[in-house]
Amino acid sequence: MNAIFFSILAIFSLFVFMNLGKIKASKKQMDRDDRIKWGNRRRTSFFKNKTTIVEGKAEEVKDDKDK
Repeated sequence: MNAIFFSILAIFSLFVFMNLGKIKASKKQMDRDDRIKWGNRRRTSFFKNKTTIVEGKAEEVKDDKDK
């Protein structure tokens, strides 16, 4: 009985979640002057100055045990 109840509750919750996910913010909320630009801030700060390219000659790395 519990399994049936929680299954119905889960299906109903998913249905409500999917339908509420279609609701979007109004034009007034989206076009504010003081709105935080989350997408631009995250991308530029995370990927900025993260270069891993090292120029030079490739060398084989040997363990100390091999000597």
